[in-house]
Amino acid sequence: MSPPAAAPGPPTPAGPTLRVGWALMGKERGGFTDYVVLRSNEAYFSRSAYQTILHRYSPGTPPHAQRTSLPGSLPWVTVSYAPLGRDTGQTVLGIAERTWSDEADASGRPIAHTRYLCVPFSALAAAPVSYAGLHTALASPTIQRPAAGTQPAVPGTAVGSLPVTVPRLDPARIAESLATDDEQWFLLAAEAAALVLAGRVAILGFPAPSRDEPTARARLRFLDAVAALLPYGQRARLTASTWAVSGAAHRIRLAFTDQPRQGDLVLRWRDPRPRPAQLPGPAADYFDLLLRLRDQAGGSLAALVAHLTGYPTAYPAAWHRLRATARAYFHLHEMGGGDTADALAALVARRLAPGRLLPDTAPTDAEQWQAVQEKAVEEVAELVRAAWDDERPRDDDAARTFSRRLLAVVAQVPRDDLALELIRLAVLDDLGLDGAPNTGTGMDARTAGERQATASTRRWLRWLEGAPELADQTRPFRAVLDGSPNPDVVETLHGRARYLLSLSQLARLRGTGAAMVVLLDPWLWQTVPALSPRHRQDWAAEIRGFRFGTPSRAARYDLLLLILGEAPGRPLGRRISTMATDYTAAFQEHFATLVREQGADGRVDQALTALARSILDTGWPQDEAQVDLMLRVLEQLVRLVQANIDQRDRPPGLAVLIKVVGRFLIRNPWARNLPAGRQWRIWLPKI
Repeated sequence: MSPPAAAPGPPTPAGPTLRVGWALMGKERGGFTDYVVLRSNEAYFSRSAYQTILHRYSPGTPPHAQRTSLPGSLPWVTVSYAPLGRDTGQTVLGIAERTWSDEADASGRPIAHTRYLCVPFSALAAAPVSYAGLHTALASPTIQRPAAGTQPAVPGTAVGSLPVTVPRLDPARIAESLATDDEQWFLLAAEAAALVLAGRVAILGFPAPSRDEPTARARLRFLDAVAALLPYGQRARLTASTWAVSGAAHRIRLAFTDQPRQGDLVLRWRDPRPRPAQLPGPAADYFDLLLRLRDQAGGSLAALVAHLTGYPTAYPAAWHRLRATARAYFHLHEMGGGDTADALAALVARRLAPGRLLPDTAPTDAEQWQAVQEKAVEEVAELVRAAWDDERPRDDDAARTFSRRLLAVVAQVPRDDLALELIRLAVLDDLGLDGAPNTGTGMDARTAGERQATASTRRWLRWLEGAPELADQTRPFRAVLDGSPNPDVVETLHGRARYLLSLSQLARLRGTGAAMVVLLDPWLWQTVPALSPRHRQDWAAEIRGFRFGTPSRAARYDLLLLILGEAPGRPLGRRISTMATDYTAAFQEHFATLVREQGADGRVDQALTALARSILDTGWPQDEAQVDLMLRVLEQLVRLVQANIDQRDRPPGLAVLIKVVGRFLIRNPWARNLPAGRQWRIWLPKI
């Protein structure tokens, strides 16, 4: 496919005068040093900070200067961003061009120069400009060593910045590019825009060379077209390059390249352009909506670009986050005259349709099917959160009407997972804020602290309780917040692991974790060890957060962690140092029950393996009496297993534990003379 010719078209609107920072990276002529920032105006950043930015977003090492015909030959143009100030949420948008110079280093190797220009995104949000416009400004002859008397630079501010006039982004110009080859460029750019919301994108192939336009410039204009099909604010975090070396560890999200890296989403440049057969779920929704709105606008690509550019208002900072697919989708939907609630209802129906979850055939693996369902519900819940959060700051009749309509969408979903998923995500919000010190000492202060720790859950639960259809889903969580967990929580939630986990997490935040552990205990022992790996890891982390009132409880849940293949909540040696025989007696009792009920294979073998690994990692007590007690409890575990197995078929976990103890006794001869050490000679006759 050939690139579009640079059409004359209408004049580009006059642009703003921007205060830019700039830097030049290279080597000193005839020098031995590596690439560094040779000079800069040090506005917004120090010279070392400019160097960090340029290294972080380096597209890789270019081919030899004489190999100018390769697709990856210089020049390269890269668009990037950097945070402006600490904890401000503000960024600068930067553009860099790497070219060969006519200089060489001390070894005779040609030197590449990288020119860089940056400007605060807040200025660009008020007066949008294109990548091509910034690239034109980068060629300004004034980006050179500051003249005498130049205002001194102050890093982090505009002081010392260079005034540069940049053409304003012109939707008509970009529409001309998108319309090239019967809008084949539009289909490519729409696919790339949709993909970049979902992850890192590698563009394989590129526009054919043209006498009218250099290859790098054509690629940059395509990147401009891709960005023009996203809400303008997302440029504040988008990184893109006209070329990136696939073997380089770069941080560029959208780039032309020779081959994808692991994890890349792939866009193949081809002519003629067929409709993409497969796109990730959110990306497919965005792509389809772009095509639908183009058709609704009578094919006016300029109108589509102008809408996304945001004339005349800028976007909230929250929209500047890439992967905010839902917000991008909802904003785009507004162009068609619809509202967010209608858009959400249509999206939910599509996302949860069986044909969308499993486009081919149902998997035979039940765990795979469960994972597909959970992923779909999680994505839909994120859509609801995005729609609700955008309206929640307002407090007017329109916002309240929207809230009721949105709740109706959730309540009408013919499965209860969506409401439960919204509560689960709210609990995760609260867990992210957990750990703030509660300095109050009275009951009122403690209650206030608990409410603060569960604020997100309370807010979402209060909203969901507005729909009577969701009462069964919300009731267990309301009971926890009220301080009296329901005794039948496992049955109420049908034993679903991820939502019982949320209930346990919420109980810990609320201060009723101990009561919840008692209610969950039978289910934990019966079900948790058989969960899928992703759920087992989450539950192991939760069990570590349990507060044990007695040594027996500590022993019980240490053993459950070992069954899961995880280290105990505290190393065995440390438990013995603090709880002594109360803990070891309980541990042996629980282990004996496990062997009696489960046999010596499977879970028991897993527990022995994990225990041996934990002892290797954490060591033994220092006190002789405590070492003797630890040897004694380990010997009892071995004795219990030996009594329940065929002597010719020793479980691997048992052999590993015996080996760990034997290694300790060999290295510590004094331990062999302890009472329990002498007893170990039954199992280790050679020591």
